[in-house]
Amino acid sequence: MLASLPLAAQEPKPARIRVSSLSQPDGVGLTFAWLFAPGEGTGREAPDLDDAHWLPVKPAMVAGDLPVGVWSDVGWFRRHVLVEPALQGRTLALRFAAPGTADVYVDGRLVLTTGRGGAPPEVPLSRREACLVALRGHRHVFAVRYFYPRDATRRPEGIGFLLTLADPSLTGSSAADRPWMAGIQGAIVAFPLFLAFLHFGFFGFDPRARWNLFYALQMATFAAILLNGFRGSLLATDAQRDLVDRVVGQGASIVAILLGILTYYAIRTNPYPRTWPFFVGAAVVLLPMTYVSEAVQNHGWEVYFIAVVAEMIRLERSGRVVRLPAPQFFLVSLVVFSFAILVQILDNAGLIPAVAGLSGNYYILGILALSVGVSLSMAYELGRTRLVSAENERKTLELARARDLQLSMLPRDLPAVPGLDVAAASHTATEVGGDYYDIRTGGGGSILVAFGDATGHGLAAGIVVTAVKALFTSLPVNGGLSELLAGCNDVLRGMGLPGLRMCLSLARVTPRAAAVASAAMPPILVHRSASDAIEELGAGDLPLGGRIPIRYEERRTDLAPGDTILFASDGFPELLDPVGREQGYAGSAQAFREAARGSSAREVVERLTDAATAHRRTRPQDDDITFVVVRVTS
Repeated sequence: MLASLPLAAQEPKPARIRVSSLSQPDGVGLTFAWLFAPGEGTGREAPDLDDAHWLPVKPAMVAGDLPVGVWSDVGWFRRHVLVEPALQGRTLALRFAAPGTADVYVDGRLVLTTGRGGAPPEVPLSRREACLVALRGHRHVFAVRYFYPRDATRRPEGIGFLLTLADPSLTGSSAADRPWMAGIQGAIVAFPLFLAFLHFGFFGFDPRARWNLFYALQMATFAAILLNGFRGSLLATDAQRDLVDRVVGQGASIVAILLGILTYYAIRTNPYPRTWPFFVGAAVVLLPMTYVSEAVQNHGWEVYFIAVVAEMIRLERSGRVVRLPAPQFFLVSLVVFSFAILVQILDNAGLIPAVAGLSGNYYILGILALSVGVSLSMAYELGRTRLVSAENERKTLELARARDLQLSMLPRDLPAVPGLDVAAASHTATEVGGDYYDIRTGGGGSILVAFGDATGHGLAAGIVVTAVKALFTSLPVNGGLSELLAGCNDVLRGMGLPGLRMCLSLARVTPRAAAVASAAMPPILVHRSASDAIEELGAGDLPLGGRIPIRYEERRTDLAPGDTILFASDGFPELLDPVGREQGYAGSAQAFREAARGSSAREVVERLTDAATAHRRTRPQDDDITFVVVRVTS
């Protein structure tokens, strides 16, 4: 029986004829199951005939599948189709190929007769005929009265017919005869697919960049849409073409538009606007409806796309968008894509004439423009990242050199003087500063201490420190402190270093007294062993290198055995804890009081270092911290 024939596919619903189906010269062939009734019958061409009891059978019946027990020279075939609005009323080429003879009806009207005259029916030959038809309206019925002699049905190539609808403006050989065209189409499909895999990889490396995920999914969806558009030449069998058409259909357009707006949100907004749940919810509602509602299938994605374009325009006009390093590539490609899709919508509605044979294919240009634009943006960003990386490497090398220069300015060995115990330590921060200290021995069992901090960071601070170290090395160790500082100021002022200054204290320390002259350095602290009190000595005046010549004041104090002097850079009192609170000068003095109870200058330095670490805890050190401790032993 005919009902038991093994069909590759049965069509329970009317076939859908879309613009994309007619984008190839081959057109779209109605090769899947038609409804069949054997023998003659009156009114079988009528569009309103009840054919629900007819049997499904493929119209091209190969040898071995012929309904020998049913076929009686003649039979009727019917096929219901749905035509999308863009094709309604448009002139199409109806092509019919069959051995034997046939009468072809469209909506009950005879439009084509084949095989009459020429070769007699007793010796049937394959014939090809064509005519032009205009399918006005949405629903249509094709009916074919097909005659083939029963005693000739054993021909090896089988019997039956092929009915194809094509765009008459697309002339020339078929895609099968032009493998280069299939190659171009395959490359067009492969391009967004390649971008999809590429950005999936980028998302794997950096999951925080969610736009890579959305864009990869959008490109994969575009690849599926393009494959559906080129299925006539890229897919080998009708079953494959029908499967892709059913799965992709108009639903893929909704998915692509949703992923497009999510990509835009991820790139151009932070945080997402409050409207994003509306567009996600609209897509969730529209997607299943495209497979059950003809109105939504034909126009739902168009309305959704226009709403998305309006949303992007609203956000761009509002100015509440994230600045892009190369916005021209992304935004221009987005404009071109949107324009191409809008033209496609107008073309679907039949409101514009075909341009350069692109009817039904404008969306392809938009997809390619968007792919190229985002690719250029990506290439620009990669290049910019490489430049930033190279600049960071250069700065890192510069900081390393500056750190080496800074450390080279510090004395390798501290002098040993009877009655004085000296220790020092410098803890550099991530960014190199300008802390500097140096010690020279003088007559009468004294030492001359230079303790300073250059303004700025990096190599600029290193230049000033280098100049000061050279000056300090050349100073007369027994000269007056005020005169020595004034001389340093004159030299640095004469160098004319723009914007570079040096804060510096010069101190002369003996086991019995200490004197200090300061150029804008914090005061030195003196811990009195007898009373456990903390005193300040020397502060104020202007830093070295300024335009105004100045005489620096010298201050003195007596010392006793057990007293301890602390030179500390401003990184110590300005040290921040994890919540941003400064240690302050009072906190520094208290830390020094507790540390000064140590037995040696080295132990005092270690305790001060521990106090600094305890205050900042997990917070990175923002500035260099330098200690010089002088302890009177006798």
